[in-house]
Amino acid sequence: KRQSKWSPEEDALIIELRGAGMKWDDISKRLPGRSSISCRLHYQNYLERRSDWDEERKDRLARLYERFKPEMWAKVAEEMQVPWRAAEAMHWQLGELDMARRAGVVPFTLSTPSTE
Repeated sequence: KRQSKWSPEEDALIIELRGAGMKWDDISKRLPGRSSISCRLHYQNYLERRSDWDEERKDRLARLYERFKPEMWAKVAEEMQVPWRAAEAMHWQLGELDMARRAGVVPFTLSTPSTE
């Protein structure tokens, strides 16, 4: 069953309650018609992404990715029997949606999650 669109009031409440350390089960009790799983997914997929990613933090992520990517890709490259750079290049060429589709997983999207 597809749930109605999240309201700005619901978003603000989730951010406030989660920021106060409240558990997902307790947060969902404050949001009628929303399960703990849907609250968590909405927060992780949409609300958390908007938060603390200033330019300095994005720069740090880029530097860390460059620093650790050979190690990150080593296992995939080993399994695929290709150089890690080739595996990484194909990953970027396919893109997030195609990678998710081929892996049989639901990618992050801009629509409201329908999973309960």
